[in-house]
Amino acid sequence: AAIVAATIGFRAAMISSSASESWQSALRTEVKRSAAALEDVRYLYQTELPMAVRIVEARIVGAEMLAAAQGQSGAAKQALLLEASVQDQIISAISSSSNLTTKPDYALPSGGFDLGKRLADLRAQYPAQLALDPDSLQATGDRLANKADLVSLALIPTSVAAFLGVLAQPFRRRRTLLLRLGELALASGAVMAVAVEVFA
Repeated sequence: AAIVAATIGFRAAMISSSASESWQSALRTEVKRSAAALEDVRYLYQTELPMAVRIVEARIVGAEMLAAAQGQSGAAKQALLLEASVQDQIISAISSSSNLTTKPDYALPSGGFDLGKRLADLRAQYPAQLALDPDSLQATGDRLANKADLVSLALIPTSVAAFLGVLAQPFRRRRTLLLRLGELALASGAVMAVAVEVFA
């Protein structure tokens, strides 16, 4: 009974350790996946979008300056045309710094940008990060923890077998009955442990 109990306890501890490793792996994977998503969001909103907004602003200001210059003459007209030229130079200098303005796929009919599509394209550049699945690792850990609990339940009849074996010593008249009951309890504990290994 002691040997069977030790074996079952060792196996339950091993399964529990595997469950813990799976949970830790799920946590690390979730952190990695979240960090990758956060980096893509940061790049879009802190790098590409401000430049795209500045380009759109320069286009609007340049167009307004040209329109205003049409009704002016002399120095005022020259100043407005100069300012429109400055805005064109700004556009030329920074237009390649944002995919939102260089690719027509991201332009919306309203004049804005399809940030969801751009973010999806940024995420798709790294398929390995998209394939990270901490949920399956978490589920594996949960399944293994449940299995460890079920294996541990097999210790109950095994402990009963050991107890009956101890009781058989002082009660000589009932020794055979107690030992038979102990053997039955030991066998049921072993069968439970094997059944959990096979079916759980």
